[in-house]
Amino acid sequence: MKALKKIAVSLFVTISLASASTAFAKNPTGEEVKVAIDDTVAKVEESIAAIENGADNEAVMSLINDARQMQKNISNNELDLKRNKASSKLKAARIEARNNDMKASEQQLKEALAGFQEIKEIYAKTH
Repeated sequence: MKALKKIAVSLFVTISLASASTAFAKNPTGEEVKVAIDDTVAKVEESIAAIENGADNEAVMSLINDARQMQKNISNNELDLKRNKASSKLKAARIEARNNDMKASEQQLKEALAGFQEIKEIYAKTH
């Protein structure tokens, strides 16, 4: 009887957690995704400009972190693979900035920018 009760309680908790997580999952609207793409592109461009203007690595890392946070809102099944690739470039740019290699950081940012601009074009065509 105790085993049956434990199983029933475990099953109830599992079902409750599963239904709660899907109930709170929110799919972003098309406009929210478009804004996230535009904001990310703008922040990456701002990061590149900061490097070109000789900003210190802490300022550049902060801008890159902002871009990395913004890109997380680009939630679309068609774009996830490309977003992940561009996001990895942002991460590499941040690492290079932390290591005071601003030239390499700028190159990574330019590659990330190209990726996010491609995402923007693809999204504009499909929505």
